[in-house]
Amino acid sequence: MRHDLGEYYTPDWLAEHVLNELGYEGDPDKRLLDPACGSGTFLVMAISRIRRWYDLNREKCAYDEGELLKKILGNVIGFDLNPLAVMAARTNYLVAIKDLVRYVDNVEIPVYLCDSIMTPAEYGDLFTGAGTVAKVPCGAMKPPHLLVPKEIAKSPKEVATYAGVLEVCVRNGYSPHEFLSRCREEGLSITTGDDHIGLYKELVRLDKENKNGIWARIIKNNFAPLFVGRVDYVAGNPPWVNWESLPGEYRDSMKPLWQSYGLFSLSGSAGRLGGGKKDISMLFVYTCVDQYLRNAGKLGFVITQTVFKTKGAGDGFRQLRFERDKKRVVLKPLVVHDLSEMQVFEGATNSTAVFICEKIRRDFAYPVPYIQWSGPSRIEQDEALSQVIRDTVRQEVAAVPVDRQRPSSPWLSAPARVLAGIEKLMRPSDYKAYAGACTWLNGAYWARVIKRLTNGDLLIENLFDVGKIKVDHVQMVIEPDLLYPLLRGRDVSRWRASPSAYIVLAQDPETRAGVPEATMKRGYPKTYSYFKKFEGILRKRSGYRQYFQPDDPFWSIYNVGSYSLAPIRVFWRQFIPELRMALHKPAQDQFLGTKVSLTQHVVSFVPFETEEEAMFFAGCGNSSAATLLHWRSSTAKSYGQPHILGIIAIPRYNPKDKTQRRISQLAARCHKAAARSDTEEVTALEGEIDRVAANLWGIKEEELQAIQETLAEIHKPRRMRNEEAEEES
Repeated sequence: MRHDLGEYYTPDWLAEHVLNELGYEGDPDKRLLDPACGSGTFLVMAISRIRRWYDLNREKCAYDEGELLKKILGNVIGFDLNPLAVMAARTNYLVAIKDLVRYVDNVEIPVYLCDSIMTPAEYGDLFTGAGTVAKVPCGAMKPPHLLVPKEIAKSPKEVATYAGVLEVCVRNGYSPHEFLSRCREEGLSITTGDDHIGLYKELVRLDKENKNGIWARIIKNNFAPLFVGRVDYVAGNPPWVNWESLPGEYRDSMKPLWQSYGLFSLSGSAGRLGGGKKDISMLFVYTCVDQYLRNAGKLGFVITQTVFKTKGAGDGFRQLRFERDKKRVVLKPLVVHDLSEMQVFEGATNSTAVFICEKIRRDFAYPVPYIQWSGPSRIEQDEALSQVIRDTVRQEVAAVPVDRQRPSSPWLSAPARVLAGIEKLMRPSDYKAYAGACTWLNGAYWARVIKRLTNGDLLIENLFDVGKIKVDHVQMVIEPDLLYPLLRGRDVSRWRASPSAYIVLAQDPETRAGVPEATMKRGYPKTYSYFKKFEGILRKRSGYRQYFQPDDPFWSIYNVGSYSLAPIRVFWRQFIPELRMALHKPAQDQFLGTKVSLTQHVVSFVPFETEEEAMFFAGCGNSSAATLLHWRSSTAKSYGQPHILGIIAIPRYNPKDKTQRRISQLAARCHKAAARSDTEEVTALEGEIDRVAANLWGIKEEELQAIQETLAEIHKPRRMRNEEAEEES
């Protein structure tokens, strides 16, 4: 259940690393908040550091253990929305201070069941907003909230007193008027008596239905974010949940908050819907800096690495600033640790990062220190930080926006010595890329040809076992007209692309819709019969329901236009860090003759008018400079996406330009050498392409050498890098 909610409890070594990077040494007078504390890992570690600090400075301190405990209780605070997590955190917190409890008369563990994000947004005007009551969430009610009088929420002490009186009076059967008398006897200012009586009667009703017990305490916990005050440090591991995965009502309630911080940077329907795979951890960062962190305070979060390099979704986050009370608030990034190469959390393959920032008012300058971790693919949860440090390699590089004129653009991370070179490529290309056809059900569209019949028709069988959704195994005869060779992702490599399957395409590239049913029945009756075998499941496809109407042909697919059937195209795979480009043009097929190939949606491509121009493009894309720029400016989920051309400045081909013509010629020779599997010649030619492309972009010789050395280091097997680092240490 915790994992479904985006909750993966932080390993001790990682929490310790975050506190180290924050510079939190355990000074009892410094305040620390974990706004999503889970079982309390960060809180317990903070207490441990305070106690170690006190032991080292006992003789200098003018206070005893009792005062030390009061400082801990006042300065190490946790919030969480999960009741089970709060219970665990309180227990762990109590264990951490158990030997100090005897020095004080009363202990209240400062771990509260509340919403770190929405409580400040909903109740920020608690004292100034309209109305006399606040709605406090309560699942036992319909609608699901209690109406709590605002006048008792002037301080944490008043809220605690009021909640205590409520609990005692309900448990002991006081009348409503006796309850009001007790409130006044406790020094509470009661003027809106009817509001208090209404709340009390509801709690009495819940008690009679055996639903009470904790609601008075929930009232007390709910307002905790309003009274915590400013802290010196915010540390933790907020939940990682995509916007579209949040409950609809909760998502709608927080939409204004996203907008107020400028986190919805997308336009059109994507912006209205919060699209682009936005993650709630982004909102946690901004809310915590805004609501809880003092000026010059520091925040350290375990966060998804995609916020730094994903186009669209992370644009708003990477602004790293917002306006509050007509003043600029800036999140100055102090360092980012990129642990995405390793599995940090048990049972999760998330791309993990550690983000450390400082709350300031002025602008900051790039680059940002960016630490790239490599090592074992998986780190044990109970490993000590010292052992993790020994088992891993950390390379400090620098991070800058790929578009210096647009600071919210994705970050490029690379060693400082190569930035000067690859930054010369960091402009939009003159070419536009596309993604291949998206069927949402490959097993119904992909096929292999069994044989060609004497009348020219083809006996095919579908690739029923591909994709996540399995379909029936079907062998049928279809007309050859709507069958095309298929370039799958696995078929595209560096300088080489060769189809390995076929795809049934009943799509009009001009109208971008499926071939009309009447046309199919009349012109391609056998292919129509083939699709009818899958009609039920084809109509249930998520993409079909989203992009097409019920009366549209049920075989309609996505990402098919006239560009999809261009005779000359350069292809490259998505989801891999290298740009492995290859030119492909119609070739002789044993069943279809000479026919253009199609590709799937995980392959990107650019169409061209001439082979010479296509070769130039492929040569530029396969150069070391372009490869490194792509590698260091993308995440695993965005590798090779068509938008990568927005940051790789491949110019429009000019056949009169000797440099460009030379790149085209070298790329043509690379394709021929790759077809012969002559790797030695390919390597030599690629070196020449690097040198000529460097001239094209104005990259100096020493800059090119740094680029090539960095790529060689990246390609070096991980084990070899670790062994070398261990020898050096």
